[in-house]
Amino acid sequence: MFIFLMSCPVICQQNFKINDDLPDFKLWMLDGSRLTKNDVKDKVVVFKFWFTSCMPCLTDIPNLNKFVEQFKNNNDILFIAPALDRKPVIEKLLKVHPFHFKIAYSAMDVSSIFNKKQVYPSYFVIDKKGKFSYIDNGSKKSEFKDLEQAVLKALK
Repeated sequence: MFIFLMSCPVICQQNFKINDDLPDFKLWMLDGSRLTKNDVKDKVVVFKFWFTSCMPCLTDIPNLNKFVEQFKNNNDILFIAPALDRKPVIEKLLKVHPFHFKIAYSAMDVSSIFNKKQVYPSYFVIDKKGKFSYIDNGSKKSEFKDLEQAVLKALK
């Protein structure tokens, strides 16, 4: 029993891998709606975890907005950006830096499930089967070409 208890922190901190199932989650969106795992069934989902005082999180917004624009007529994809900040802070920032993802606020609990390392920004693509198909959580490899290829593959 002692060995199990001592190993749990290591096991519990494992990161997701490609083809792992999407975990349960609940996000509160800026528009007042709620988003859960059931709401994204049969969709490709691009998650970007971020916070408003993260400079790398802000500098990629223009490229991400262009990315969302490419898929604006595709109902099979959702772009979700869970932020750590509270709603008023995010709303103030969005007046200066418009962001075309659907934005969730106060998402620290969900971020801690997805983003064990707590490195920002972090990106995850979920395929239509509810499996992780792309993960960039702290590798600093984020290139929009890689993200775009992952999305196109997941949409097939």
